[in-house]
Amino acid sequence: YIKIGDKEVEYHPKFRMIIQTKLANPHYKPEMQAQATLINFTVTRDGLEDQLLAEVVATERPDLEKTKAELTRQQNEFKIKLKELEDSLLSRLSSAGGNFLGDTALVENLETTKKTAQEIEKKVEEAKITEKKINEARESYRPAATRASLLYFILNDLCKINPLYQFSLKAFSVVFQNAIDKAEKSEDVKERVANLIDSITYFVYMYTTRGLFERDKLTFTSQVTFQVLLMGKAIDPTELDFLLRFPVVPNVTSPVDFLSHNSWGGIKAISNMDQFRNLDRDIEGSAKRWKKFVDSETPENEKFPGEWKNKTSLQKLCMMRALRPDRMTYAVMLYVEEKLGSKYVKKQTTPFEDSYKESGPATPVFFVLSPGVDPLKDVEALGLKLGYTADLKNFHNVSLGQGQEIVAEKALELASKEGHWVILQNIHLVARWLPKLEKLLEHYGEGSNANYRVYMSAEPAADVSGHIIPQGVLESSIKITNEPPT
Repeated sequence: YIKIGDKEVEYHPKFRMIIQTKLANPHYKPEMQAQATLINFTVTRDGLEDQLLAEVVATERPDLEKTKAELTRQQNEFKIKLKELEDSLLSRLSSAGGNFLGDTALVENLETTKKTAQEIEKKVEEAKITEKKINEARESYRPAATRASLLYFILNDLCKINPLYQFSLKAFSVVFQNAIDKAEKSEDVKERVANLIDSITYFVYMYTTRGLFERDKLTFTSQVTFQVLLMGKAIDPTELDFLLRFPVVPNVTSPVDFLSHNSWGGIKAISNMDQFRNLDRDIEGSAKRWKKFVDSETPENEKFPGEWKNKTSLQKLCMMRALRPDRMTYAVMLYVEEKLGSKYVKKQTTPFEDSYKESGPATPVFFVLSPGVDPLKDVEALGLKLGYTADLKNFHNVSLGQGQEIVAEKALELASKEGHWVILQNIHLVARWLPKLEKLLEHYGEGSNANYRVYMSAEPAADVSGHIIPQGVLESSIKITNEPPT
């Protein structure tokens, strides 16, 4: 019997129950965990890297991926064949009489098994040589897969900043494939891989930043920069740790008038590191030139005094963190520009038409609303251009609230069949209906008319506790933030 609620229910011996969750780190009661087998399907960085490598090679060298798949199939067939022969031989031996050498069929079977096993062994050795050559060729493309895997896990952590920043692996794979297709061609493999890395990084950057608030864009871009450099062992992790945590020596008094006590505490802390030994003494001893540097309007553009100008860009950032924390935004932007390129710090918006091209029946567009901005004007303008208007009855604009959920459900059903567009405004006003919306979007995302599109808008929650938009809605959507100019 199975206990459901307060009732004991009889069940069929073949009954099995499989429960799945989209939560990244779910917590269950101990009594439930004790009765269930938990399987973690969460993707790992190495696992994703191999998966993305297969995608890159399948696009760049389909011949290699096809041969590798064929080899894997062959190896499996060889194992099955050997097992069958072994079982057949054991079966005959167990059923043979006392003098099995007189059993002609058995002896012949032994000879056949031996011959087949030798042939298979030879083929396995040949396959190993071929597989080694294929793997060597595939490895040339690994840097592109490594970069993509790194970027996905940076994206995956953005929800710690704001719960609206949710991205699915499925959506990421589409961006990844687009980046490969649009990357600059080259006959030279090394050059082509470099082009792939650049294209993947930029496509993911553009895809992500259009859905981030302005205040979070530099956080994301700098994190990409630091992680890329860390992975390439181009920066010292202890220096990066200092920059991010900024430990200070407490209860110290600044001996110079141009630095606060807290800043001096930072200078004392950084001076304990070998790379910055005697920085505190130099500032005290050459106070005049350091004052000129610290008091300048844009110190991030100035040369550091004396030998400190020869320090690495990250070391200069560490010093700037202590000397002029108010200029760190600009200093980090310059650092990103130096390491990744100017296109990663320029303020640019993705035209809505480009976002529309990436959307589909299973990929809605989610607008994050800001005061004084109406992003739906872009949808209406593009709809008019492509022949989707309220007058033609193929453009349904539903403003949610006051019992409009039924209207929205009917509009989604009709649009999915006929290939219409649906706008669902202010979905944050119907918190109870949102789980149903999540299921409807998933249901109509498959097998619907190819022209069917859904556009949603919602205001961001004031804090994490007020966040109500379901994870499934956010993960499947192309997110677009529209903030008024500052």
